[in-house]
Amino acid sequence: MKQIFSLLMTLVAVVALAQSSSHKYITVVAEPDHEDWTYRVGEQALVTAYAIKENVRMKGVEITYSYGPDKLEATHTATVKTDANGVVRFKVPGMKQPGFTSVRVKVNYQGHEYSSMTNIAFDPLNIKPTTTMPDDFNEFWDNAMEKASQVPMDVTVRRNDSESTSAIDVYYVRIQSYRKGNYVYGVLSVPKAPGPKPAILRLPGAAVRTFHGPSDLAREGFVVLEIGVHGIPVDQDEEMYRQLESGALAGYTQQGIDNRDTYYYKRSILGCVRAIDYLCSLPDVDPARIATYGGSQGGMLSIMTASLDRRVKCLFAYFPAFCELGGYYYGRAGGWPHMFRNPSEPNIKARLEVSRYYDTVNFARRLKAPGFYAWGYNDPACCPTSTYSAYNVITAPKQLHVGRDTGHWLYPWQTEMAMTWLKEQLK
Repeated sequence: MKQIFSLLMTLVAVVALAQSSSHKYITVVAEPDHEDWTYRVGEQALVTAYAIKENVRMKGVEITYSYGPDKLEATHTATVKTDANGVVRFKVPGMKQPGFTSVRVKVNYQGHEYSSMTNIAFDPLNIKPTTTMPDDFNEFWDNAMEKASQVPMDVTVRRNDSESTSAIDVYYVRIQSYRKGNYVYGVLSVPKAPGPKPAILRLPGAAVRTFHGPSDLAREGFVVLEIGVHGIPVDQDEEMYRQLESGALAGYTQQGIDNRDTYYYKRSILGCVRAIDYLCSLPDVDPARIATYGGSQGGMLSIMTASLDRRVKCLFAYFPAFCELGGYYYGRAGGWPHMFRNPSEPNIKARLEVSRYYDTVNFARRLKAPGFYAWGYNDPACCPTSTYSAYNVITAPKQLHVGRDTGHWLYPWQTEMAMTWLKEQLK
């Protein structure tokens, strides 16, 4: 009995520690005077900053604030003390062209630093990309897909009894991709309900990792194929992925960037199209009802796959990566993985040229499928300057749902709205 009580007390302590460590002792806030954080080009913003300790604004505490273009160096920094109401106010000049200004505030208290960021928008729906589409962009990808389509799929399927349920069958699949001996690996979740069903190709964010079933989306009635992009099995021990992540696949986003035919993502993108081939071959799938779905790297691949493959009826992409790859070179923010920040890097002009064939913006220009998009103003990875650059060139039916204070994550309401939308599109 004493052992059980001791164990319970240990669990309570662990839970309490987790809860206390997840909440900052001091919260620092930069509050714009427009509730939607959005201004016209040239319009000045007034920001109120304060620090909250134990739900009370701190009076007479020093706040350091700075502002400057999204992802670039601050253009102004100052330190001021909060007044008798626990606030400081400062003005942020309006941008001269559409874009985002990052406002950062921080407090040092008892040897610890507490900080936050608020990205203020200036006419974000008028942001234009710096990247341009190569004249032979369509020809390059059409030829690549034509060659890949001639490679047999040579599919291997293994049912996973331990992950399958009474309602969903789970399989690990291997599909030969754009050339002989190159494979796409993934997890297939198939609801047992009779008849052809809508399908979703679930695309992964950046990482080297394992995948498991059954997919939560399968519980919603979708056949779901979730794939990796590295051409390696997705059912191995975590140790193998950690070794690859720090070894052969370290910095994979840069591998082969000197040539458009050797760049790492050529295989990955064509593998996504091959995954659509496979879904269309399944008797459980209605080939007229297929969607792509993913965030960050997965959001980028969702747009790219839907752009290249007209069998994709719709897509859900949240904070897509690879938008505005050359942005930094042209003096403004670029999207993840933040290439070309160093103008003296070797062979930069040739690499910039290659990047135009892989920039999400150029795939977005081709989109015909309707899309649901979601992100926030405060995303430090796939920054809003980059994601709006892609969104603004889309001429297909589209809707964007912004959680302004979100970073590289979504609110549940954004995902719930996306699920409702997907069901309506694929019914």
